[in-house]
Amino acid sequence: MERNLLKFIWKNSRLKQVWLLFVIVASMPFYFFSLELPKQIVNGPIQGRDFDAIDATQPFLRLTLPYGESMFGREIELFGGLQLDRIEMLFALCLLFMAFVFLNGWFKLYTNTYKGKLGEEVLRQLRYTLLDRVLRYRVARFRNLKGAEVASVIKDEVEPLGEFVGDAYSLPLFLGGQAITGLLFLFLQSVYFGLLTIAIVAFQIWLIPRMRRKLILLGRQRQLQARKLAGQVAETVDMAPDIHVNDMSNFTRARHFGLLQNILDIRFELYQRKFTVKYVNNLLMQFLSFLFYLLGGYFVITGRLDIGQLVAVIAAYKDLPGPIKGLIDYDQIRLMNEARYEQTIDSFRDDGLIAPELQSMPQQAVPRLTKGFDLDHVKLDDETGRTVLENVRLHVRPGDRLAIVTHGDDAARVAAGVLAGALVRLVQPASGTILLDGKPLEDLPESLTGRRVGYADANNYFPAGSINDNLLMVLKNRPADEKQRSSTAKRPTTAGMLNHVPPPADAEWIDYEDLGVEGKAGLDAHVARVLEVAGLTRQIQDLGLRGTVDPAKNREFSDKIVEVRREFRENAASLGVEGIVQSFHPDLYNSQATVGENLLFGTALDAAWSPNELPRNPTILSILDRNGLRTAFQEMGQRIAEARIELFGDLAPDSKIFETVADVTYEEIVRLKEIVGRLKMAERQEPQRQEATPKGKKGPQKLSDSDQLFRLAFDYCEAQSRFGVLDAETESKILAARNDLRQEIAGMEVPPVFFHDPDRYNPTASVLDNILLGRISSTVVDGKEKVLAAVQELVARTGISDGLLQAGLNFEMGNGGRRLSDQQRQKLHVARAILKKPDIIVFNEVLGAMDAGGRREIMARLLDGPLPGEPDFRPGFVVVLLDDELAERFDRVLTYSNGAFVETMRDDDDPQPDVMLDAAK
Repeated sequence: MERNLLKFIWKNSRLKQVWLLFVIVASMPFYFFSLELPKQIVNGPIQGRDFDAIDATQPFLRLTLPYGESMFGREIELFGGLQLDRIEMLFALCLLFMAFVFLNGWFKLYTNTYKGKLGEEVLRQLRYTLLDRVLRYRVARFRNLKGAEVASVIKDEVEPLGEFVGDAYSLPLFLGGQAITGLLFLFLQSVYFGLLTIAIVAFQIWLIPRMRRKLILLGRQRQLQARKLAGQVAETVDMAPDIHVNDMSNFTRARHFGLLQNILDIRFELYQRKFTVKYVNNLLMQFLSFLFYLLGGYFVITGRLDIGQLVAVIAAYKDLPGPIKGLIDYDQIRLMNEARYEQTIDSFRDDGLIAPELQSMPQQAVPRLTKGFDLDHVKLDDETGRTVLENVRLHVRPGDRLAIVTHGDDAARVAAGVLAGALVRLVQPASGTILLDGKPLEDLPESLTGRRVGYADANNYFPAGSINDNLLMVLKNRPADEKQRSSTAKRPTTAGMLNHVPPPADAEWIDYEDLGVEGKAGLDAHVARVLEVAGLTRQIQDLGLRGTVDPAKNREFSDKIVEVRREFRENAASLGVEGIVQSFHPDLYNSQATVGENLLFGTALDAAWSPNELPRNPTILSILDRNGLRTAFQEMGQRIAEARIELFGDLAPDSKIFETVADVTYEEIVRLKEIVGRLKMAERQEPQRQEATPKGKKGPQKLSDSDQLFRLAFDYCEAQSRFGVLDAETESKILAARNDLRQEIAGMEVPPVFFHDPDRYNPTASVLDNILLGRISSTVVDGKEKVLAAVQELVARTGISDGLLQAGLNFEMGNGGRRLSDQQRQKLHVARAILKKPDIIVFNEVLGAMDAGGRREIMARLLDGPLPGEPDFRPGFVVVLLDDELAERFDRVLTYSNGAFVETMRDDDDPQPDVMLDAAK
């Protein structure tokens, strides 16, 4: 990258910089005229110069040929002007002055807007360049790189450079032009004022930069400390579980506070010096103002200067400090931004970057592998620089099935992992050559290695997004459209001056033809087969059952769910779930649902109608009052609290019972004891409602004790708790209140609740809740498992498996994929390796989160069964095994013995002399 900031800016924006400079130069004459006009207004119509006679007139806008007398011996008049009297001349000159004010303001508006856009374009180019360099780092660099620090540099540290770009060349010209114009005008009015101004300005230019040198060093220190803070904060987020488990939170606070204190000290010193410089600079400019008033007044009194000239001089001086100060500030800003830019470049310096042509987008189809890997006298080092393998000679052809057996030996596992990493360029060989299809692996483009070689290891990190996004990411290598694929394509509305414009991210990036599938339907079928091989189908379908589907986007699937709901109810007996699920009926109370669910009889479309908000919803409370239920719920809540206290009040905090009873904790029991005790005390003394905050106090109010017991009634389910606090009469009142609520909501313009309806799909409920439209009985042993098994059977039988799988694929994985289990994430890595149909697949101790039986089952499908793809699709495998007994399924086996890897054929136990991998002693 270009190390000089000004050269980088010029290289990436020279044409626009030239145009900006032209506009600024064009604005200078108008600025000069705006300085000249106040003198003409004061000396002319105001003081009456040349208007001695009553009817005297003067020409307005009279134009003569410049240097006409020198060339022709007489004045050449181009335009005689308009003859105006004194009053008319006053109005004309004032209007002309305002015209120049508007024009000068427009020039500033245009140049500032243009500079802003130009700065953002160059800033985008810089950020894109830095991101490009990050993508070209070798894997070894990433192991010592903090992502938060890189993000901080690209996002925040280079941000001020965008503001400087537009000013890099135009600002000194603009400010210098204004300053020169102002000084020239001062000289024309009085040589003394001109010399005096130059003397003061020269002293400023000499003094101020020297005072500001320390500011540059402080700015660098602040930048480094801020970058370090970003890295520390990211570390804290990543290691949060360890911090809490090991009681390191206070030490972590101390680390952060120490760094924050360093930043505070640096910034305070910076502010002290910055405002000291500003004070001195302003003092010098005000001293010049003092001299202007003193000497100017003296010259006017003594007759050496007229009042119009003094007014013009003061007006010109009023605008002069801005450009002068701006030039001095510009030099400081330039130095600081150059230091920031150089520091940024140093942070991204890497002599071992991947060549850009290795990551270029191919314009032709990527060929299949025919020869595979050839390793000759390869020496491999681990991350510490220790040699773990040397003199490696190995051949792996497409279709070969090679197992690496480590017997759990740590040295063997490290050596095998390094070897697997070397095959996919995660590890660079210290010496020797690795060939792929007869060409050095290092010289092959990523478009070949990335598509024809699959890889998965124990890593289970995924970026935030849906399962489908992360799964298909490995197929998005280049846009399928030839026009979008071209690297020289231009997008004027967004591309600006970028020489290389990447294709739009929302283009179709999956090449169905190259993958060998027919359109989106073929891709979906291919994904389904891959997930089946990876053992993910059932788990993703379960996620789909817990997810929601928008009927507007998938009407066919939502309609089928309603049909499956009917079939589930009609065939409950044959499915083995008869009596397990109690369906929602508009005229019946559902004993397996809570009181709140029975009252609402639907799901909330508005947050104010969610289960937690029902006890304070005004409409709900009004309906409870009308049906005489508010008092009943209050009494019910108190009885629930007393029952819980009676059952669990004497248990120890570590009692196992709290682990088996849902929604009951030791802390909850303690809280209920305190509430009930306060209420009984209040009844004996004076019945009153206990307010959390005095009347008149603003801010969120804590619920009173009565309200907290009132809320308990909404979450109560008689079938689960069996406290006997809910009788048939109360249930009837709740049903009546439900009908009132339905009528109330029917009159609302936007219904906040989607009511349960056996003939409609509920977009706010999960797919499983839509199928059941009821609640699973809590009295049936393993009732939930039986229902889920029945639903899965019904899903397979009714042909909605694909739709359910797609619903599961839309499940959001969360940051790092943390909403999935380690096992699921590892399976997903395996699925991605298979999905792109590579010629050779490298597995490095995959599926470690699974039990041995599950790993063997998946490996059996991979090695024995047909893989998704063409009928003759049989990729090669290089697998570092976690289970040594799986070696019998491979054609070739590398076994670690006596400090070296030795290859044996499956049907031949004798070592092969032509293949040897010596481990470093």
